[in-house]
Order: sequence, then C-alpha cells, then structure tokens
Amino acid sequence: MTPVVWKLCNLTAFSLDMVLNAVYGKNIKNMSDAYDHIGVPAGPAFGIWGIIFTWEMVFIIGQFFSGSDLDAILPALTPWFCLTQLMQGLWVPLFTRSDPSLVGAGGDIWFWLSTALLVATAPCFMMVVHALSTLSTGSSMYWLTFGITVNAAWVLLAAGLSVGMVPRAIGLEGTPLCAWAMTLLVATVCVELWVTGFVGTDPLRSPRAYLVVAIWALLWIFHSMKSYPAEVNDHVKRLLPLYGSSFVIFFKWSTMVVAVAFLVLQVLLLNRKSAADWPIHASGRR
Repeated sequence: MTPVVWKLCNLTAFSLDMVLNAVYGKNIKNMSDAYDHIGVPAGPAFGIWGIIFTWEMVFIIGQFFSGSDLDAILPALTPWFCLTQLMQGLWVPLFTRSDPSLVGAGGDIWFWLSTALLVATAPCFMMVVHALSTLSTGSSMYWLTFGITVNAAWVLLAAGLSVGMVPRAIGLEGTPLCAWAMTLLVATVCVELWVTGFVGTDPLRSPRAYLVVAIWALLWIFHSMKSYPAEVNDHVKRLLPLYGSSFVIFFKWSTMVVAVAFLVLQVLLLNRKSAADWPIHASGRR
C-alpha cells in the first residue's frame, strides 16, 4: 500500500470515531454517575478529550504534508491507529446502551462488552505508541503525532475507570470495594512505571505523555473530594455509603501522594530524555 492509502485509512478511522462520539456520546455523563466510584475524576478532567481530538485532527491533516519520516512508519502505525480509533468509538454506543437500573445487580451485557472493549483498547494503543517511538523527540513529526500518545495515555486511565465500575455493577460495598480501589490504584502505578521505562525493559522508549496525563487525572480525582469533610458534594454523597468516610479521606490523599511522585518521575524522565537526545542535537543527525 502507498503512503497515501495509509493516510486515507487514518482519516477514515478517525472520522468514524468522531461520528460515533457525536451520535452516541450525549449520555456518557449520566451513565458514569450511575456507576460512580472513588476513582472517578471531576468533570473538567474529561475536557482533555477536546485536546486529544483537536491534536489528532491536526495530525490527520498534517500527515498529507509530511515527509519521509512519517511515511516510513505508516505500515506499522496505521493498522493499530485505525483499530484503536474504531475501538474507542465503538465503546461509546455500547456503554451508553447499558441499563443504569442494573447497577448493583450485575449490570447487563452492554456494560460488560463495553468494559472488555475499553480494557482491550489500552494495549492496542501501546502498539501505536511503539510505532511512534522511532521518531526523534526533537522532530516536527514527533510533536505532530503527540496527540495520539496523549490519547493512548488517557485510554489507559479510562480502562482503569471502567474496571473500577465492575464492583459497582456487581454490588460490592465496604471493605471489598475499598480493597478493589486500592488494588486498582497500585496496579495503575505499576503499569505507568512500566510504560515509562522506570520498571522493565522500556519497550516504548519512555513516552512523555503518560505521567503527565496521569498527574492530570489524579489531581482531578483529588479535586472531586477536596472539600470533604468540610463540604459534601454530590460525588462524595454517593461515595460515603459505599466506602465510608475514613477511606474517602485516605484515598483522596493517596491520589495526591501518587501525583506528586509522578511529577518527580516526570522531571527525571525529561532530564533522561534530554540527555539521550543531546548527541542527536549536537551532531545534527538522527
């Protein structure tokens, strides 16, 4: 296939994703409130989708004017990019079709299908990031495609949010629900450390977006509970009978601790990437 065909495939998949979001996305907030759990960030956090979709639109347009660097990775990038765009687009009608009256009673087939699909989307996006990892961090192509990496980082966290809904669907409360929340938080930390190369063999070459996006989400999780116990908002009102007041406070501050730790790691990552890129900049060659 020629580069033009690959680029048209990218355009088609992205367009279908946008159509599915536009047609079926209006009820996402109501469904999320029905499955509300302690790991859900405050509403403004989801404004990141506007950044993601805008940046990806710039990529979709810019790819038709790109050079050989991007053309060379299209055979590895495009199949996974198209798949992930279709997967996250299809998630929207599946999730919004779920019946909120079945929360606590096992959920329905649409909830379980949407959860499985979103969890499967996260590793597929890592294949996209792997294809992009060959681009030099100092190149224009790297920044043209950076919105895709942000998308991948956010979908990883969205998959965690979806997994966090599972105990709500089956009706867990109290200690089992608290244990699930802490296990998910620890698992998220472990995956983030692996993706960014602080643990393991660094197969994705330490993508810069993952920790930044995680910090964004964690701070908005903290914000959603920041007024408690002085004030109780609707989100906290839903949490208290499920988790108990002590755990709400403990989890709130746990997210802040993790966010600060991720900020330190992000600084280390940027310094490490800058040092790695220095010979490239000094020699003027990739």
